[in-house]
Order: sequence, then structure tokens, then C-alpha cells
Amino acid sequence: MFIRKLAAGTALLGALTLGPVAIAGADTPQPAPTVTAKCTAARDLLAKAHQREDAVTGRISAVEARIAELEQRGKTARAAVLQKRLDAVKDRLTKVEARVAKLEARIDAKCGGAAQPTVS
Repeated sequence: MFIRKLAAGTALLGALTLGPVAIAGADTPQPAPTVTAKCTAARDLLAKAHQREDAVTGRISAVEARIAELEQRGKTARAAVLQKRLDAVKDRLTKVEARVAKLEARIDAKCGGAAQPTVS
């Protein structure tokens, strides 16, 4: 019985001692990122977006080659289904490219200069 009370008292004492410290640590404000850090991060994200656009463009070329191959073999139904999917992907890519162009313009306006990606 005595050991239980001792253990409970020790746990309570530890919670009361460390509790306010944890709360005070959570209340300290974090420093705001600088403009250059934000610009660098935006340029990095823009570089990743360009990499993904390039990857999608490469895949589109491969799918176009596959469609041509299917049409040569006489599998026009499969080629038509694939062409329909490809058209949808191209439409979406056009919208994404327009959005990326707007982001480039915003980055140029806010960060100054050309939006040079820092990640290759």
C-alpha cells in the first residue's frame, strides 16, 4: 500500500513539475520564414512541377506510339479507347500548364527576376 502511494505521489509530482514547462514550450512563437526562403521554396516547387510535366509529356509520346501500333495491327477499338483517354490527359495537361504559367508570373512578380528553379 505504501509503495503504491509513493509511486502515485511521484507520478503526480512529475506531472505537476513538467506540465507547465511543456505548455510554455508550446506557446513560444516560431520565427516566420523570410521572403528569400519562401521564394526559394516556391522555385523548388516550380522545378518539381516542370519535372512532372516533362514526365507526363514523355508518357504521352509513348501512348501515341502505342496507339499507332494498335492501329497498324488493326485493333482500332482498343486504339480508339486509348485515344479517348489520351485526349482527356492532354486536356488536363493544358490546364495544368496554364496554372503553372500563372504561378511563374506570380513568383516573378513577388520574388523579382526570372523564376529560376534551384533544384534540377
